[in-house]
Amino acid sequence: MDAMRREGLIWLAACVLLACAGSASAGACTLGKYGTLSVEMVGERPTTLVKVNGAATRFAIDTGAWFNFMSRANADALGLKPTSAPFGFRMNGIGGSAAAEVARIKDLGFLDTDLHNIDFVVGGSDAGQGSLGANLLDFADLEIDLAQGKVTLFKPEDCGKSALAYWVKQGGTYEVADLHPSVDLNDRRSFVDVTINGKSVRALLDSGAAATLLDRRAAEHVGIDLHGPGVKAGGPVRGVGARTYQSWIVPIDTFSVGTETIQHSEMLVMDGNFGDGSTDMVLGVDFMLAHHMYIANSQRKLYFTYNGGRVFSLDTASIGAHETAAAAAKDAGGEPKTAADYALRGQARRARGELANALSDLDAAIRLDPGSADDHLIRARILLDQKQPDAALDDLDKALALDPENLDALLLRASLLHRKHDDAGAAADIVAAQKLAPTGSMQSLSVASLDVAIDEPANAVPLLDAWIRAHGDDSSLGNALNARCWARALANRALDDALHDCRKAIKRDGDRAAYLDSLGMVYLRMGNYAESIKAYRQALAQSPHTAWSHYGLGLAELHSGQADAGNAELATARSLDKGIDARAARLGLVAPDGQPAGKAPAVQPSKD
Repeated sequence: MDAMRREGLIWLAACVLLACAGSASAGACTLGKYGTLSVEMVGERPTTLVKVNGAATRFAIDTGAWFNFMSRANADALGLKPTSAPFGFRMNGIGGSAAAEVARIKDLGFLDTDLHNIDFVVGGSDAGQGSLGANLLDFADLEIDLAQGKVTLFKPEDCGKSALAYWVKQGGTYEVADLHPSVDLNDRRSFVDVTINGKSVRALLDSGAAATLLDRRAAEHVGIDLHGPGVKAGGPVRGVGARTYQSWIVPIDTFSVGTETIQHSEMLVMDGNFGDGSTDMVLGVDFMLAHHMYIANSQRKLYFTYNGGRVFSLDTASIGAHETAAAAAKDAGGEPKTAADYALRGQARRARGELANALSDLDAAIRLDPGSADDHLIRARILLDQKQPDAALDDLDKALALDPENLDALLLRASLLHRKHDDAGAAADIVAAQKLAPTGSMQSLSVASLDVAIDEPANAVPLLDAWIRAHGDDSSLGNALNARCWARALANRALDDALHDCRKAIKRDGDRAAYLDSLGMVYLRMGNYAESIKAYRQALAQSPHTAWSHYGLGLAELHSGQADAGNAELATARSLDKGIDARAARLGLVAPDGQPAGKAPAVQPSKD
């Protein structure tokens, strides 16, 4: 995240705010500790607990953000009252720019210290949590040991000529790279030079990025052919701005950071750039999970050691391949000693794709502390990754017996019960989750999605209304508009509003198959069969195996007198989804004679 102007924002000053405590020494060099943050990997995001005006709150640790920030929905949920940012101030980054406000936290509990009147930039896309940025994290030296669930802030004394990879035993090896400052003197973020296939690019150390990412301009600079052999389509890439970018997974022959070189890997390239022109790529959380790192801001050096296992999350060929070696790799801290430490390491291993190791850690955590609802939830996620839904459901039941208001466990169990065709059980969890999910939050968006999944689309619409109001600049706004269009169409209510939502989503993001499928359903409900057929055919041209598109097209063709074509489409839909007739009947989707489509007699073909 970058900005055009930053006047009026309050910056932190090292020891004025935080007292140094504890030390680790190496000769005359002394490392005074400000403190250590426990880091929990929530999916691919490193997070830590802080206190916002006395209330425990989970924030992401984002070294790629120049300043602390949160979405408007986060601010609303925390009871903050954002005010106008200085004139001309905007947030810039992946996906373009976004309007910004400023919210002030009166008391921020951080590293066992209360910081007062701490500003956060408010705006942009919602990642689920607010983020602690480089202004807070990089005022001192920063040790990042995500594999062990720790981030520590240090104040070095007399360490100007000392190697600060203090965890490496005498005679051991470590890597080192030069750190480069931002072009903006107010920006505390850290950059390093990276060599890819023999050519240099400038990389940002970004724990807020789920994967290491190269922009298209830099990819072309290092000679990557996006149409060459071995290139695969990647998923959508989103950031602070409203745009979403296409991506590719590309083979990389050699990749070097300082004294470390990695041979024959894969990396993500996005069809866009990072906004300010000073960044070519980001070294994301995947790279950080694979290394124990010390960002020596005091020396402008990066010290790091390799943990074992895969380095880049998109290097899919190596998932699990190095798990035994990674399990054997020992750091100076040794094996975890507490349930919390095992759980933190287990989540880090899950984020790296080391599922067997992750499960072993969570088994150990639960043996030491069987009363932790969160640990049962974490183990359930790992078991689902391993395709063990029954065991996962057992852990979710235990988590909710221990903590009936565990929102994440309720949402996950509702989704799993729906997949097991227990919609009554799912509905009970959805009702409980809706009472707990903050209005306009990402969790409320999940509740809305589950309402639609169990064929209660009318219940989803108010939740989507609130989310859309709070996310006017969000990169996921198009998806939310499409979800509301679809929910209204399934509920057969406010069809003019549904049509407006679908058209707005398409205008914003283009003719995506999912959007066209929703548009086809709206026109089907309206009785505009010609437009419905047109939309469905466009959707199927992109996504030919979508059961609902075939089903809707079949109904529209039956209503238009195209019996053979319509029945053929319905047959195709049933081959893709054996339960689609029953669901269509529950939603009141009928054939021309008013009977449910699955039971309707074939419409006689026209004589001409």
